[in-house]
Amino acid sequence: MVDPTALASAVEKAFAADTDLDYWGAIRYAEAAGQVVETIAALVRQGEAAHAVPLFERASELLGLAQQRADDTAGCLDDLQARVRSGLDEARAFSIDR
Repeated sequence: MVDPTALASAVEKAFAADTDLDYWGAIRYAEAAGQVVETIAALVRQGEAAHAVPLFERASELLGLAQQRADDTAGCLDDLQARVRSGLDEARAFSIDR
């Protein structure tokens, strides 16, 4: 079971970028943050979509800020943002249906 409270802290830690991200820094950021995205998605799968929505929203917000300060020529941050937005859409749909 995924703990939404602990996951909120993980989102802040994984998605906050205190410095500019160079090419490799953006790739490492995307890999680490991607693991958190998968954990948020697990909330949806365990029937906790309503808890996942604000986590996806915050992840998207912080990722957007990081993207402004990153060399994303590899496209990994754009891909990650697409995954976050897709997860958010799914979480919203499941929280309405339930």
